[in-house]
Amino acid sequence: MSTFNAVRTADNCVAALVVDLADMTCFEASVLDLTDKGCWIVSEKVDLLKEEVGLRLEGCDKLVRGTVIAFGDNEARISFEPMKSQSGEKRREIRRPVWISTIVCGKTSPFTMKCTIVDASKSGCRIEGDNLDRLPREVEISIPGLDLPISAKIVWRAEGSAGVRLNWPFAPAPMPTPEMIAIKLDREKEKEAQKPKPKKRISAFGS
Repeated sequence: MSTFNAVRTADNCVAALVVDLADMTCFEASVLDLTDKGCWIVSEKVDLLKEEVGLRLEGCDKLVRGTVIAFGDNEARISFEPMKSQSGEKRREIRRPVWISTIVCGKTSPFTMKCTIVDASKSGCRIEGDNLDRLPREVEISIPGLDLPISAKIVWRAEGSAGVRLNWPFAPAPMPTPEMIAIKLDREKEKEAQKPKPKKRISAFGS
């Protein structure tokens, strides 16, 4: 399991990159109240999020998968707990039209090329470009804003386009780091110090 070396800042806030798994858009956000069950993210772009996201916490080399369960003023509540679907329900993934410039490189060959992602869903996308037949089946895709290549497999090819199945680099939900525990202890100490102390009772006998 990867170690989440979150940077300690004021109010238990850490930096993260947020990837919308529905359309592969990526933006920076602040993460608040991070636990192994979820967190809040703060950004002016949270209202653009669909449902499922990946969070790359600062200092982490993988994504944490989450589901948007609530929105606030420039805030969104993210749950790391698996969402239960109704019995027998099969949800078809929606493919959304996008236009994302990307770099695709082969895992087993040094061949690299520029492509354009023209539609995307949570588990795959379609790319367009020249000489796609030169790419091996196993590739890595780099998207703008996310300094983390995504492993992928080309599942079909046509002239000038190809279908790709994505293997997002997910990690387990993060455990509280020593920094987070220290912040929690500091807060508890501050609350304790702010409590009014009971006055010492003085009796007629001086005690």
